[in-house]
Amino acid sequence: FTRHNLDFATDVKFLYDQGFRSISVEPVIAGPEAPYGIREQDLPGIYAEYDKLADFCLECAAAGDPLRYFHFAIDLEHGPCILKLISGCGAGYDYLAVTPTGDLYPCHQFVGREGFRMGHVTTGIERTDLRQAFGGADLFAKEGCTQCWARFLCSGGCHANAHLINGDILQPDRMGCALLKKRMECALGLQGAIKELKQVSAS
Repeated sequence: FTRHNLDFATDVKFLYDQGFRSISVEPVIAGPEAPYGIREQDLPGIYAEYDKLADFCLECAAAGDPLRYFHFAIDLEHGPCILKLISGCGAGYDYLAVTPTGDLYPCHQFVGREGFRMGHVTTGIERTDLRQAFGGADLFAKEGCTQCWARFLCSGGCHANAHLINGDILQPDRMGCALLKKRMECALGLQGAIKELKQVSAS
């Protein structure tokens, strides 16, 4: 969704009505100067949409036809190992993007960005410094992450977004942080409500 269609809960409900049961609708990644970029003043409306989605997910679960909304799907009992919780995104370290011409980049979002070409499929990784930089970009290295309540659910966020918005993979995109925290609040509340539903139906 973008600034021009902030009523994205309606889009999710439409897709559900068409028969889809696993849906993801992503916020656009763009600076606030872009005509479609999300601004701080858009946050209250976006938060309200996430609340509507959480309510809708609960309704679907209660009706016995659940919706798996990607951003609300967190596994609190069998989630990632501690190393993954700390390191988060594996761009440039655990995996690479390969362009049609064979160039290697940390991930698809870095393709074409100056200074992020890591090598080529015929020559291998040429920029080991970039590999080390991405490997060390865990939540303990990122500005503000160690004090955030959502740090182990987010693991420092997207490196590409941080670079796009702030020019530094170690400086998280604050708008992205705000949206993620709201989604986590909804996800946790939804999990609790669904657990209560199951307990009531079992008794």
